[in-house]
Amino acid sequence: METKLNPMVTTLFSFIFSIPLSILMAGVYTIMMVYALFIGADEDAMWAYLEEREVTK
Repeated sequence: METKLNPMVTTLFSFIFSIPLSILMAGVYTIMMVYALFIGADEDAMWAYLEEREVTK
């Protein structure tokens, strides 16, 4: 037996779950920038730290 998904319910469901994900991502980025200010690093250094690669300047 096949069930058909309702497009309106599916769209609403995806929006409901994308809002907390966006808030979480903004929170992680904000915490990363506050930590960078605390240690005196710039944004490129923080991204390099998260990606575990060297920054050459």
